[in-house]
Formats: sequence, structure tokens, C-alpha cells
Amino acid sequence: MTGVLLRRLRDLAIILVIVGTMMFFVIRLIPGDPAQAILGPTARPADVAALRSSMGLDGSLWQQYLGWAGHVLRGDFGSSITYHQPVLDVVAAHIVPTLTLAVLSTVISFFLSVAITAWQAVSPRNLVARALDRLSSLGMAMPDFWISLVLVLVFSVTLRWFPSSGYHDLLTDPVAAVPALVLPVTVLVIGQTALFVLTLRESVLGELPLAYLRTARVKGLPERRVLLEHVLPNALMPLVTQLGSNFAMLVGGIVIIESIFVVPGLGHLLMGAVSTRDFPLIQGVTLFVAVLFVVVNLLVDLSYALLDPKVRVA
Repeated sequence: MTGVLLRRLRDLAIILVIVGTMMFFVIRLIPGDPAQAILGPTARPADVAALRSSMGLDGSLWQQYLGWAGHVLRGDFGSSITYHQPVLDVVAAHIVPTLTLAVLSTVISFFLSVAITAWQAVSPRNLVARALDRLSSLGMAMPDFWISLVLVLVFSVTLRWFPSSGYHDLLTDPVAAVPALVLPVTVLVIGQTALFVLTLRESVLGELPLAYLRTARVKGLPERRVLLEHVLPNALMPLVTQLGSNFAMLVGGIVIIESIFVVPGLGHLLMGAVSTRDFPLIQGVTLFVAVLFVVVNLLVDLSYALLDPKVRVA
């Protein structure tokens, strides 16, 4: 286990260096001058030059990179040009809505996918189970923005059951938060559940021909117990990996949902930072998402090593 942890920590450092470096130079391809954007088109060249110097944008690209990397290693991500606050404070203020959507949708999708797959395994000829199997493929094919617009049209505009936008903290005001979370969480649950069901179904099919199941059947165990007590627990291993990777990508790729439903999360924050050319904030959000992605996958790898002894010696 110690070897697995050390290797993953080494990979974490390498990935963060690569992602941070690529992100820094790619952001510089965004057209426009941040200093000019802040001061406006009528600003004097001397004022623009002074602001560029204070933002660390007056040196060469490599000088800017080395200066930025040095500050990051000391835990200083700079100050947001738009919010006039430290980048870490701005990210911390916007991470809760994103994590709320990601955690709720992932947990609901996990339990739904396990329940649907168990039903399909126990009653493969049931019409509802077969219909759910077809709907899983359909859910993978439907884009999130289209599902969002349909749900808003039906449940917000026509039926007026749920608000079409807005966000309230779930812990502070759950009465107002739950109705506002229903539609965005539902959109995320549809796509994730479809992915998890397909992943788990393939894993179950891979378990069925194995010898230990024939032994269980020879001992006289009913097929339902064989499926629920032996097949499903072992088939969950690939889903654990899928769960971690999908959660990390969800945090970084939830921009569309947050934009449609006006949720003040990281995706919404990143879109605003790009439009205002807020380089420090773009770099901070991107690097934070990269760190979260790697850390979540590290936790998944460690949990996988705990569940499967073969991984510990890999």
C-alpha cells in the first residue's frame, strides 16, 4: 500500500507540473491585453504600461512563467483582476455550489445505477428492466444542454414546479435550495446514471462466466442470491474507478449546467474570468480543478488497492 501511495504522489507532482505549465502558456493565447481591458480603450499608454508592470505582464513570457511558478510554489496564486481579492478566496467562495451539484448527482446516480443493474440481473426479461436498458443508451446520447432546455421548458415555464435559475446554500437554507437544485441535479443524474449502468452491466456480464459462480450454483444457492451476493459486489470494482474519474471531470466540466441554471460555481466563475481576461483567476481555477482531478483519482486508486489485493503488488 505504501508503494502505491508513493507512486501516486509522484504521478501527482508530475501531472501538476505539466498541467500548470501547459495551462499558463495556453491562457496567453487568449487575444487581448488584460491591462487594456481593465482600464478601457481610452486609457493612456503610460497607465496601461504601469498596470501591466504591477500585474507581472511586462517581462518576457518565460520571465512571467518563472515568476508565476515561484509564487505558486509559495502558495500565492495572485489576486483576481475582476474581484480584487486573492484568487484562493474567490475560488473558495465558488467551490461550494459546484461540489453540491457534483456530490448530489454522483451519489444519486450511483445508487440508481446499482438498483437498475440489480433489477436487470435478477429479472432480465422484465419489460421495465429492458426499457431501462434502452433508456441508458439514450441517456448517453442526449447532450446536457438539450436536456436542460427541455426540463426548463416543461417544469419551469409550463408547469411552474421548479425555478429555472438561481442557487441557495443547501446547509443554510434547504427549503429554498432544494427546489432550485432539482433541475440541474436531474440533468447531471440522467447522463451519469446512463454511464454507470452501462459500465456496471458490462462488468456483471464479465463476472457471469467465472468459475466461482459455478461453484456457488453447485452448492445450491438460488440464482438471485448468486447475482446479488457474489456478482454485484465483485462487479462494482470498475464502477468505483469510473465513479472517481467521472466526479473529477464533472467538477471541471460543469460549465454548461451552471451557465444555464445561473449557479455561481467554478464553471460560471471560469467563463466570466475568460471573458474579462482575468489571467490569475483563470490559472487558479484551472490548477485547482487539476489538483482536484488528481487527488480524487489518487483516492480511487487507494480504495481500489484496498478492495483488490492484486493491485497492491502491481
